[in-house]
Amino acid sequence: MNRYMIVIPAKNRSFVLECDGAKLETLQKLVSGYVETVPSALDATWAREEAARLVLLVDEDGRLKCKAANQKATQLAPADVTANGKLPIVGAAVLMFQRGDELLGFSKHVADTICSEWL
Repeated sequence: MNRYMIVIPAKNRSFVLECDGAKLETLQKLVSGYVETVPSALDATWAREEAARLVLLVDEDGRLKCKAANQKATQLAPADVTANGKLPIVGAAVLMFQRGDELLGFSKHVADTICSEWL
C-alpha cells in the first residue's frame, strides 16, 4: 500500500505527498531544517490503523530562524505545547503517525480526509 504524509506549509495550502519511507533527508527538506517531533492533538484513531499517536514534524530551530507562524499546524498541536497559541508552530510542518519508533504515512483516503476535515 502506498503511504502519504500531509505537508502543512506556513503560508500556502496544505497538500498530500507520497512517502518515500519517511527518509530523514526528505523530511529535513520539507521542514527546511533538523526535524523535531511535536505531538498532534488529533486522536490516533484518525490513522484508521494501529497507531500510538499522530505527530507533527517541524524544524527544531524554526524560532531561531524567525520562520513564519503556521496557524494550521498550531491548531493541530495540543494547547500545552503551544501555550494556548502564544508559542505557535513555525515554518512548514508534516503530519504523520507513529507506531513504536517508526513514523508512517497514511493511506491516501485517510490523508485526503484529514486534509478536508482539518486543513
